[in-house]
Amino acid sequence: MAQRRVPLDSQSGSDAKPGFLRRHRWLLIGGSAVLVLVAAAGTWLLLGRPGASRAEEGAEAPEAQRVIELNRDMPFQILIPAYLPKEFDRANAKIQVNASGPMGEAMAELTYQTKKGESVSFREWVPPDPKLETLGSSRPIQTKWGPGWLLTHINMYAIWTDIGPTRVATFTGDIEKLPKEQLLAIAESLGPPSNNQVFYFKPDQQVKDVAPPPPYQPPVNAEGVQEFTLVVTPGGYDPIRVALKRGVPVRMTFKQLGDVGCGQDLAFPADPVNPSSLHLDGEGDSEVLEFTPPTAGEYSFYCPHQMYRGILFVRE
Repeated sequence: MAQRRVPLDSQSGSDAKPGFLRRHRWLLIGGSAVLVLVAAAGTWLLLGRPGASRAEEGAEAPEAQRVIELNRDMPFQILIPAYLPKEFDRANAKIQVNASGPMGEAMAELTYQTKKGESVSFREWVPPDPKLETLGSSRPIQTKWGPGWLLTHINMYAIWTDIGPTRVATFTGDIEKLPKEQLLAIAESLGPPSNNQVFYFKPDQQVKDVAPPPPYQPPVNAEGVQEFTLVVTPGGYDPIRVALKRGVPVRMTFKQLGDVGCGQDLAFPADPVNPSSLHLDGEGDSEVLEFTPPTAGEYSFYCPHQMYRGILFVRE
C-alpha cells in the first residue's frame, strides 16, 4: 500500500487548516532576525564597545610577576589589590621589602601613583603580638576580613585590616581622589599576586562602624587603689580605653615597648583642668602617676603631637 505523505505545514484530521508555516513565514523570518540582533548586542556588551578599553572590565596585573619573585624571600606572602582605579600606574608600582614593621618585623611596602602624583600605599607585615600593635586615634570598622580600624587625620585616610596572619595598612593622602569608601573597597580586594587579575569598577558600599570594645576597668587592690599599667607601643596605647571610679585612688605605671618617638611623652588627665606630664627616657624607663579622679566625665590622654591618643572614662 502506498504511503500518503502529510505536508509539514498542514494538520491531519477533520479540523485541518491551511498551512501554518506558509501563512506565518514572514513573522518567523522577522523573529529570527530579532534574535540575531539580540545576540549581537549581547556580544557587543560582553566584549566591549568599539573603541572602548577592555581594561574597564578586567586585565592582568603587570606588577604581579615582580611580587611573586619577591615573595620567595619573604616570611609571608605579599598581597596586591585586585581593584584599583585605572588612573593608577600598576606597571611602575614602587615595591620595597627592606622596611621594618612596628616591632621590627619584616615589612613590605607597595605604592601606586597617578600621573598627577596622587598615591595609595600598602604596608604589610605579620605582627608577633597583634594586640600590642594598634592604630592610634582610629575607630573600629567592619570589613570583609573581620574587624578593622579607620584613621582619619587631617588630609589622610588609613585602614588596617588583618588578612589571616598578615596585617595590611592601606592609606592615602589624597582623600578627594580616594574617599574612605573607595579605600575600603581597595583594601577588601587584596589577594595573592598569583591571581594575576585586576578589575576597575565603582564601589557601592559604606564604611560601617562597629561598637568599640568596653574600656579596661582596673581592679581595686587590697590597698583600695585602682592600679594598672599603661604601655605605649609603635601602634598606640594599651589599653587605649580606661574606665576609673571617681574618688578612688589610682596608681598608674607608664611604660613603653619599641620605638615610639613622641609617644615617650604623655599628657594624662589626672586633673582634667591641669593634666599631668610624664616622660620616658627609653624602654627600660617607667613613670608612676598617683592621683584620685576628681570629676566624672570622658577625657583624652595623648602625646605632644596627638599622634597617640586614648580615652579615660571617669565614672561614679
